[in-house]
Amino acid sequence: SATYAVVPMRQDGTVDAPLPLFAGALTGVGLADLPFNPFDSTVRRARLSYDTEQGQMETFAAAMFSAATGVSAAKSVEEQASPPGAWIFRASPFSGRDEVMIRFAGPPGEIGGKGNAFRTYSASMVERGLIPASWLEDKIVLVGASYEDLKDAYLTPYYARATGFARMNGVEIHANILSSLLTRQYYYAMRQWQAAAWAFAAALAVALAAGSLSPWKSSLAWLLISALWAALSVWLFSRWALVAPMVAPFVAQTTALGAGLGWRALTEGRERRFVRGVFARYVPEAVVERMTENPALLKLGGETRQVTSLFSDIASFTSISERLDPQGLVAFLNRYLGLMNEALFRHGATLDKYEGDAIIAFFNAPLDLDSHEERAARAAMEMRRADAVVSAEWGQRCGRQIITRIGLASGPAVVGNMGSEGRFDYTAIGDTINLASRLEGANKFYGTRVMASEATVRGLADDIARRPLDILRVKGKAEPILVYEIVGKKVEVEAEVEKKEMVARYVEAFGLFRARRIEAAMEELKGALAARPDDQPSRELMKRCERALREPEWDLVTELTAK
Repeated sequence: SATYAVVPMRQDGTVDAPLPLFAGALTGVGLADLPFNPFDSTVRRARLSYDTEQGQMETFAAAMFSAATGVSAAKSVEEQASPPGAWIFRASPFSGRDEVMIRFAGPPGEIGGKGNAFRTYSASMVERGLIPASWLEDKIVLVGASYEDLKDAYLTPYYARATGFARMNGVEIHANILSSLLTRQYYYAMRQWQAAAWAFAAALAVALAAGSLSPWKSSLAWLLISALWAALSVWLFSRWALVAPMVAPFVAQTTALGAGLGWRALTEGRERRFVRGVFARYVPEAVVERMTENPALLKLGGETRQVTSLFSDIASFTSISERLDPQGLVAFLNRYLGLMNEALFRHGATLDKYEGDAIIAFFNAPLDLDSHEERAARAAMEMRRADAVVSAEWGQRCGRQIITRIGLASGPAVVGNMGSEGRFDYTAIGDTINLASRLEGANKFYGTRVMASEATVRGLADDIARRPLDILRVKGKAEPILVYEIVGKKVEVEAEVEKKEMVARYVEAFGLFRARRIEAAMEELKGALAARPDDQPSRELMKRCERALREPEWDLVTELTAK
């Protein structure tokens, strides 16, 4: 057997000698010191040794373990490098230099208590022989004081309402440490790099969520990740006695959430302001709201898109401007462009620019529009109706009826912000845009109001009346294209008997013309002109029929060399 006494170590490293009463019977001494947490004064860890003035000395429980097993406590702990079964966590029982977390066997005990983790007897009863010697035989016996007002009583993790806020005596704490060493049951602490890696991973997940999801979804992700980490920590603790950090990951996740939401608020606010500043002039307010709510829908910079381009111009605008003074001209243009802009925006157009009285717009950019060809045609028909309003208000002062000519063309175009770094516009460029401009100018040769390319007409609904006009080779393009006139709503055309007959006979005549049945085409055109003598497209087609008779080798394509 061996007898060890416990002695305190002073702050200067000196160690008190054991009492003379026990000095002669002692095998050795152990240090009594128990490190406690300075934040809440709770004892959770134990030191196995200290550096003293007399050299390195073991603590009381470690000294008793060494005497009982012949192995130093530190070496025994080192052999248990990882929690059994938890090979993925290269943890250690050591939570600091020669320091382990105490795996308490239970709450503070009391003399004779049935729920005690360790059997506790009254020393006076042992002294009087009331405790049989067999009860103590082959046991490690710790002797210490255990009354409430003793200074040697400490707060432990069991200090709570459930235990009546009971403190644990120092001797019982040493018994818990010794029991943990003897049974090789420890709490395992993650290594610092492991804890940092887990905290970083959790914070990164929250940061990614905050950067890609809405604020409330980001908060939900933060709550879910925090809950998962808490559940994982509890499972690791109950399964392998592995103590995972709780505060650091939570703080890291909360910081990541705040930083992510703050950064997103700054960037999204800047992005929203940029989107609104760029597009508020070009597209309807509803479209601007969609883009600011979900900027992912928007691709800034150049991209190739299928669009329908619209060009419009006022016929004989020069003569109108000569009749108005500058103030009157500005007022006229503001009224005219305002009504046209409303018609365009109602059908989802993107306004490219104004050039005097001319309007340039396109459909299907920056956001996708279903049936953009049809939207453009309906916008054009509404612009024609707006002419009547402007003519009623300004016709007398302008000295003529206000007539808007419109060209429509569908196809690929490069759309995006173009210009210098300091000044740019959202615009579209390409052959499709140029073709719409050419078709707008071609209206004056055919006496039409709205001319559209074949690609545009293919996307129109059946309730929009249209008729083929000519096969044109416009300036700058080698391939001829078939162009149409957008006549109006079919129901309105059919409501006028003469107009309905004229359109039907004209369409028949155009088919005969393309089939080179020229005489038959001319007969149909005579019927069309009888119904509507003022129909300019019928007269122009009649002229081409006459040319086809004079020039049998003609390919029936009209060269358009001017705008």
